[in-house]
Amino acid sequence: MLLGDNDLITQVIYNLLENAAKFAYSGTTLYLGLSSRGEKALVTVRNIGGTIPPEELPRLFERFHKTDKSRSEDKDGVGLGLYIVKTILKQHREQIRVTSENGVTSFFFTMTLAEQQAAPHERG
Repeated sequence: MLLGDNDLITQVIYNLLENAAKFAYSGTTLYLGLSSRGEKALVTVRNIGGTIPPEELPRLFERFHKTDKSRSEDKDGVGLGLYIVKTILKQHREQIRVTSENGVTSFFFTMTLAEQQAAPHERG
């Protein structure tokens, strides 16, 4: 269980998967992963496609930003999806980062894990 608004976090994952699918090479597989790190969950969305130049990575989350024309040719959208992702995560006081090397682009974001209820044998 995670702390957060279910609908908004669903929107984050949807936007990241839609973006990953849009820029993935045909015939490749998208990756969606979830792991825990202490009190945080780490969600990963990854695709195989064109490498995003390092200088573009910080700008991906800007409103209306679209990467270079060769990556966005024939791609629908106005450049708001990743901006919305960052805005939602910021509202949840969470972080997102992106890496892109050798054709593998990965988005990672954190979510706070909800406290687990004590197991029946641990209750007083």
